[in-house]
Amino acid sequence: MTAQVLRHIAQAIVVAAALGVPLMAQCAMCKSSVETTDNSAFVFALRDGIYLMLVTPYLIAAAIAVGVYLRWRKRTRQGRAAATVKLPHPRLN
Repeated sequence: MTAQVLRHIAQAIVVAAALGVPLMAQCAMCKSSVETTDNSAFVFALRDGIYLMLVTPYLIAAAIAVGVYLRWRKRTRQGRAAATVKLPHPRLN
């Protein structure tokens, strides 16, 4: 990937985050079931499920970012190794 492609991807992510749905949005059935229940285990399970759905996309994005970084680092190290040329005489190195 070129730097321009990565820049376009980053811009798309920023725009999507800026135009995202408000955080208080939730389905009507979930909200009504939480408001009417006295079962605290259900409320905790629902909250844990929401946390799981919230964290998962960030973990996927982080894994992709780490993969891109490691690939970039590997390519730059290979480029430096190929760019160094040893001269035949030790004084010329």
